[in-house]
Amino acid sequence: MGRERVDENSARGCRSMSRLKNDGADQVSNAIDLTSLSFQERLAIGLMRLKAQRRLTNKDLADQLGVSEAYMSQVTRGMRDVKLSTLDKMQREWNVTIEDLFKISESDLARIAAWRARRRKKKTTADPT
Repeated sequence: MGRERVDENSARGCRSMSRLKNDGADQVSNAIDLTSLSFQERLAIGLMRLKAQRRLTNKDLADQLGVSEAYMSQVTRGMRDVKLSTLDKMQREWNVTIEDLFKISESDLARIAAWRARRRKKKTTADPT
């Protein structure tokens, strides 16, 4: 509601990424396919949201869970698997539900876009081709 799909290139037979346009807004953002996010990525976004809301660092989160800061950094970047026992400890320690850690909300869309841009930048600078 309040949004419409914009895909002006499809009429010309060009492949393009769909975009969302806010009614009355000049700004157009790339559509984010939330179903393509892995559980690791969803958890990373949930942890980023938690860190922002509570003004915590990876070190703070690691200390609360009794894990290393390096491990927590990898988890918050979606680069590390998490055991169920660690997820259980997260929900008990931080008083959140596991569902909340994996839930993606409208307010997370900007966070996801920034996160993906950082990942793309790292891939292009690391790839010498």
